[in-house]
Amino acid sequence: MATTTTGRGVLALSTAGVLLVLGLILSFVVDPFTRAPVVVDATTEWFGRGLLLLGVVWVVIGMVAARTSLVRRPGAAAARATWIASTRPWRARESSLGLLPLDRWLMILIPGGLLVATRIVQTPRDGLWGAAVAIASWLVFAIVVRLLLGKRSPWPIIAAVGGALVLRCVVALTAVALSGSEGIWSGLWTIPAVRVLYLTGAFALLAWVFVAAGWSLRPQLGRRRATGIALAGMGVGCAVPAVTVAFMGAGAALRSWNEQVGVLPWDLARFAGARDGAFPVELVITTAVIGAIVTLVGILLALPRRVYERTAR
Repeated sequence: MATTTTGRGVLALSTAGVLLVLGLILSFVVDPFTRAPVVVDATTEWFGRGLLLLGVVWVVIGMVAARTSLVRRPGAAAARATWIASTRPWRARESSLGLLPLDRWLMILIPGGLLVATRIVQTPRDGLWGAAVAIASWLVFAIVVRLLLGKRSPWPIIAAVGGALVLRCVVALTAVALSGSEGIWSGLWTIPAVRVLYLTGAFALLAWVFVAAGWSLRPQLGRRRATGIALAGMGVGCAVPAVTVAFMGAGAALRSWNEQVGVLPWDLARFAGARDGAFPVELVITTAVIGAIVTLVGILLALPRRVYERTAR
């Protein structure tokens, strides 16, 4: 058992390393479109800081609950389940066992509410529209997974995805909280290394959401189908923005990308407008093709055994 746990931990760290490298590459592609001072108003900045505090508290409770008497407090078990499932998704099933109805509701409401509020803060000019697009995208993913699960329990993947979304929101809200026009952080986003560091983490965590989702489903669906769901999710997340950029142009497309994916905490249209058309179209097309191939492979792998074998022939 110890050997198995160690092996899974090494695999998880290796996967995280690969995602960070990919995120670093993507950050160098996107960063030229963000080279302008990033400023948010004081209200948005403080609202972001309040949400950031909520996200950090949720994560910390999840980390320490099992080692303290805090675990007996209402909601602590939910925070613990999302933390374990998102960082060690192979334990998602055991972490979600025996939860009270209140904890199960909190596993949905806290990550979901934090995601919606984060999207509103990220795109304040778009109001609820950006949040609605984000919710719709995640609902489609959730419905597909629920259909594939059938009568199996959805709580392992709810815990894994919920925890990963909270981690994503914490990173995004950190950027918002440090984007004020005054104070010691006012010139932070003019430093290239800071922007690249943020973008690397944002892209990597976006991919990790789908990795954690697929990994958490493995005990229920098996390795093949769970891997397929993760690949399909990442493929769509890669192909859709690339296709949007290719057809709409850099300025409008990057704005749409931000509204759909929420990687960046500010309005990219203001920064990309002067560089419209400078985005490497060849790279975009290649990314779209790779994303589409990964999506198709993922869908094929996610099919039930009889359908998969029939299709493979």
